[in-house]
Amino acid sequence: MFSFTLQVKLEGYVRTRSTRVFLCASSSDESGQEALDWSLETLVQDGDELIVYRGVDEDVLEKDHDVIREEARELMKMIQEKSVETDPDRKLSLIVEYIPGRITCTLDHLIALYRPDSVVVKTRVKRSMLSGLAKNMNMGSAIRSVSKYCLTHSPVPIIVVHPECKLRKIVEKRCADPKRGTHFDSQFDS
Repeated sequence: MFSFTLQVKLEGYVRTRSTRVFLCASSSDESGQEALDWSLETLVQDGDELIVYRGVDEDVLEKDHDVIREEARELMKMIQEKSVETDPDRKLSLIVEYIPGRITCTLDHLIALYRPDSVVVKTRVKRSMLSGLAKNMNMGSAIRSVSKYCLTHSPVPIIVVHPECKLRKIVEKRCADPKRGTHFDSQFDS
Protein backbone atom coordinates (compact mmCIF):
# COMPACT_ATOMS: atom_id res chain seq x y z
CA MET A 1 0.00 0.00 0.00
CA PHE A 2 1.32 3.43 -0.99
CA SER A 3 1.20 6.26 1.51
CA PHE A 4 3.03 9.55 1.61
CA THR A 5 4.03 11.44 4.76
CA LEU A 6 5.59 14.88 5.04
CA GLN A 7 6.77 16.37 8.32
CA VAL A 8 7.90 19.94 8.98
CA LYS A 9 8.85 21.48 12.30
CA LEU A 10 8.64 25.25 12.28
CA GLU A 11 11.79 26.99 13.49
CA GLY A 12 12.13 26.80 17.25
CA TYR A 13 9.65 23.93 17.77
CA VAL A 14 10.50 21.65 20.68
CA ARG A 15 8.28 18.75 21.78
CA THR A 16 7.58 18.89 25.52
CA ARG A 17 5.36 17.08 28.01
CA SER A 18 2.69 19.74 27.42
CA THR A 19 2.67 19.29 23.63
CA ARG A 20 -0.83 18.60 22.38
CA VAL A 21 -1.41 16.48 19.28
CA PHE A 22 -4.37 17.05 16.95
CA LEU A 23 -5.42 14.95 13.97
CA CYS A 24 -7.40 16.80 11.31
CA ALA A 25 -9.21 14.81 8.61
CA SER A 26 -9.21 17.28 5.75
CA SER A 27 -10.58 16.41 2.34
CA SER A 28 -9.91 18.54 -0.72
CA ASP A 29 -13.47 19.92 -0.83
CA GLU A 30 -14.63 23.18 0.78
CA SER A 31 -15.80 21.74 4.10
CA GLY A 32 -12.55 19.80 4.52
CA GLN A 33 -10.65 23.03 3.96
CA GLU A 34 -12.86 24.72 6.58
CA ALA A 35 -11.92 22.04 9.13
CA LEU A 36 -8.23 22.59 8.41
CA ASP A 37 -8.55 26.39 8.54
CA TRP A 38 -10.47 26.20 11.81
CA SER A 39 -7.78 23.95 13.30
CA LEU A 40 -5.01 26.35 12.31
CA GLU A 41 -6.84 29.52 13.30
CA THR A 42 -8.57 28.43 16.50
CA LEU A 43 -7.28 25.17 17.91
CA VAL A 44 -3.51 24.75 17.66
CA GLN A 45 -1.24 26.84 19.84
CA ASP A 46 2.49 27.30 20.25
CA GLY A 47 4.21 23.95 20.84
CA ASP A 48 1.39 21.78 19.41
CA GLU A 49 1.54 19.13 16.71
CA LEU A 50 -1.01 19.02 13.87
CA ILE A 51 -1.41 15.92 11.72
CA VAL A 52 -3.43 16.52 8.56
CA TYR A 53 -4.85 13.37 6.97
CA ARG A 54 -6.07 13.44 3.41
CA GLY A 55 -7.60 10.28 2.00
CA VAL A 56 -6.80 9.31 -1.56
CA ASP A 57 -8.88 7.10 -3.86
CA GLU A 58 -7.34 3.66 -4.31
CA ASP A 59 -7.51 3.98 -8.11
CA VAL A 60 -4.89 6.74 -7.78
CA LEU A 61 -2.37 4.00 -6.99
CA GLU A 62 -2.44 3.04 -10.65
CA LYS A 63 -1.32 6.55 -11.65
CA ASP A 64 2.03 8.24 -11.23
CA HIS A 65 2.83 8.73 -7.54
CA ASP A 66 4.68 11.97 -8.29
CA VAL A 67 1.31 13.70 -8.81
CA ILE A 68 0.22 12.73 -5.29
CA ARG A 69 3.56 13.76 -3.83
CA GLU A 70 3.30 17.18 -5.48
CA GLU A 71 -0.26 17.65 -4.13
CA ALA A 72 1.01 16.78 -0.64
CA ARG A 73 3.88 19.25 -0.93
CA GLU A 74 1.49 21.99 -2.06
CA LEU A 75 -0.83 21.21 0.87
CA MET A 76 2.10 21.36 3.31
CA LYS A 77 3.24 24.68 1.86
CA MET A 78 -0.31 26.08 2.20
CA ILE A 79 -0.53 24.87 5.83
CA GLN A 80 2.83 26.46 6.67
CA GLU A 81 1.80 29.77 5.08
CA LYS A 82 -1.56 29.76 6.86
CA SER A 83 0.11 28.96 10.18
CA VAL A 84 2.59 31.82 9.85
CA GLU A 85 -0.17 34.17 8.65
CA THR A 86 -2.32 33.31 11.70
CA ASP A 87 0.48 33.65 14.26
CA PRO A 88 4.06 34.27 13.10
CA ASP A 89 5.51 33.45 16.54
CA ARG A 90 3.76 30.08 16.87
CA LYS A 91 6.05 27.06 16.69
CA LEU A 92 4.34 23.91 15.43
CA SER A 93 5.12 20.45 14.20
CA LEU A 94 3.13 19.78 11.02
CA ILE A 95 2.57 16.37 9.46
CA VAL A 96 0.69 15.66 6.23
CA GLU A 97 -0.47 12.09 5.59
CA TYR A 98 -1.76 11.04 2.14
CA ILE A 99 -3.13 7.51 2.47
CA PRO A 100 -5.38 5.55 0.10
CA GLY A 101 -8.07 3.20 1.33
CA ARG A 102 -11.11 3.22 3.54
CA ILE A 103 -11.26 6.53 5.37
CA THR A 104 -12.63 5.09 8.59
CA CYS A 105 -10.03 2.31 8.87
CA THR A 106 -7.24 4.74 8.09
CA LEU A 107 -8.48 7.16 10.76
CA ASP A 108 -8.55 4.31 13.27
CA HIS A 109 -4.94 3.42 12.37
CA LEU A 110 -3.78 7.05 12.59
CA ILE A 111 -5.43 7.43 16.00
CA ALA A 112 -3.60 4.32 17.22
CA LEU A 113 -0.31 5.51 15.70
CA TYR A 114 -0.24 9.16 16.80
CA ARG A 115 -2.48 8.98 19.88
CA PRO A 116 -3.90 12.48 19.34
CA ASP A 117 -5.56 14.50 22.10
CA SER A 118 -8.51 15.03 19.76
CA VAL A 119 -9.58 14.59 16.15
CA VAL A 120 -11.04 17.36 13.99
CA VAL A 121 -13.49 16.37 11.26
CA LYS A 122 -15.84 18.27 9.02
CA THR A 123 -19.56 17.98 9.47
CA ARG A 124 -20.69 16.51 6.20
CA VAL A 125 -19.60 14.94 2.94
CA LYS A 126 -20.88 16.25 -0.38
CA ARG A 127 -24.08 14.54 -1.51
CA SER A 128 -22.40 13.20 -4.64
CA MET A 129 -19.78 11.46 -2.50
CA LEU A 130 -22.20 9.89 0.01
CA SER A 131 -22.97 6.77 -1.96
CA GLY A 132 -19.33 6.20 -2.88
CA LEU A 133 -18.20 6.84 0.67
CA ALA A 134 -20.76 4.43 2.10
CA LYS A 135 -19.54 1.77 -0.35
CA ASN A 136 -15.91 2.62 0.43
CA MET A 137 -16.54 2.27 4.16
CA ASN A 138 -18.41 -1.03 3.65
CA MET A 139 -21.05 0.30 6.00
CA GLY A 140 -24.06 0.42 3.71
CA SER A 141 -26.52 3.12 4.63
CA ALA A 142 -26.16 2.76 8.41
CA ILE A 143 -23.37 5.32 8.61
CA ARG A 144 -23.40 8.10 6.06
CA SER A 145 -20.46 10.26 7.08
CA VAL A 146 -16.99 10.13 8.50
CA SER A 147 -17.90 12.48 11.34
CA LYS A 148 -20.73 10.22 12.45
CA TYR A 149 -18.44 7.18 12.33
CA CYS A 150 -15.80 9.00 14.40
CA LEU A 151 -18.35 10.15 16.97
CA THR A 152 -19.52 6.59 17.53
CA HIS A 153 -16.20 4.71 17.32
CA SER A 154 -13.30 6.96 18.31
CA PRO A 155 -11.46 6.44 21.61
CA VAL A 156 -10.43 10.13 21.62
CA PRO A 157 -12.58 13.28 21.67
CA ILE A 158 -13.94 14.40 18.30
CA ILE A 159 -14.36 18.03 17.26
CA VAL A 160 -16.89 18.41 14.46
CA VAL A 161 -16.47 21.63 12.48
CA HIS A 162 -19.67 23.00 10.98
CA PRO A 163 -19.57 25.32 7.97
CA GLU A 164 -19.98 28.99 8.91
CA CYS A 165 -23.09 29.44 6.73
CA LYS A 166 -24.76 26.46 8.40
CA LEU A 167 -24.10 27.88 11.87
CA ARG A 168 -25.48 31.26 10.82
CA LYS A 169 -28.72 29.61 9.62
CA ILE A 170 -29.09 27.72 12.91
CA VAL A 171 -28.61 30.89 14.97
CA GLU A 172 -31.09 32.83 12.81
CA LYS A 173 -33.65 30.04 13.16
CA ARG A 174 -33.24 29.99 16.95
CA CYS A 175 -33.56 33.77 17.20
CA ALA A 176 -36.75 33.70 15.10
CA ASP A 177 -38.38 31.03 17.29
CA PRO A 178 -40.99 32.79 19.52
CA LYS A 179 -40.95 29.89 22.02
CA ARG A 180 -37.24 30.30 22.69
CA GLY A 181 -36.20 32.00 25.91
CA THR A 182 -34.07 35.13 25.96
CA HIS A 183 -31.42 33.95 28.43
CA PHE A 184 -28.86 33.18 25.67
CA ASP A 185 -29.47 36.25 23.48
CA SER A 186 -26.25 37.99 24.50
CA GLN A 187 -24.20 35.08 23.07
CA PHE A 188 -25.67 35.51 19.59
CA ASP A 189 -25.52 39.31 19.39
CA SER A 190 -21.96 39.40 18.03
